[in-house]
Formats: sequence, structure tokens, C-alpha cells
Amino acid sequence: MKPLSINEALDQLDQLAGRDISLLGIFCFEFEDVSLYHHPKGVRRPGYSSSIWLSTGTGSIGFDSRACERLHGKLVLVEGTLIKPDPYFGGCGHMSLWPAEIIGRSLQRPVS
Repeated sequence: MKPLSINEALDQLDQLAGRDISLLGIFCFEFEDVSLYHHPKGVRRPGYSSSIWLSTGTGSIGFDSRACERLHGKLVLVEGTLIKPDPYFGGCGHMSLWPAEIIGRSLQRPVS
């Protein structure tokens, strides 16, 4: 599966929602901001318009916080299911600020 950029995924959100995809983006792992941002930075859209919230779903499965801290600010590859926002909230993630969410099942550095 060819990785999509954040902007590509958001531009095709209606067609991709509910499907498994691969995303390539800059990983942010901060308090109230666990997300992927479009790369390269020079073509990011304003605010959160070029970012996707990252979650791991429910239950005991999640990402290792130490590994996530090491990946913060780096280009990563995430595989998972892309989700559109609930129409009642208008967005995803903390305070519904993100235009979409990916429920990730893998997070890693891309192979060059």
C-alpha cells in the first residue's frame, strides 16, 4: 500500500474514510496533541488543516510512550484506519480540532 501524505488523505477523506491506509507525516507526541502533520512543512495548510489525530483505539493495546517520545518531530509511517469526524463534533481529537483521525496499528520510521 503506497503511503499517502496528510494532505492527500484529507483531500480524499470521503472516499478513504473507514479504509485501511498508510500515512507519511511528521509525528507530534505532546500533551493534548498526538497527531501527524503534513511533510514537507512548506506546503502545510493553516492551523490543523494539514494534520490528522492519531489514536490506538480502545483496550490495552497502545503505543510505547518512550518510543513515541523518541519519534516526536520525525518523519514516520503510520498504518491504520482513517476516520471522518462525527458530524455532531465537526472534528477529531482533543477539542475536535483535527479534520480526521487515524486509528493506528503500526508506527515506525519509513524505510529509505
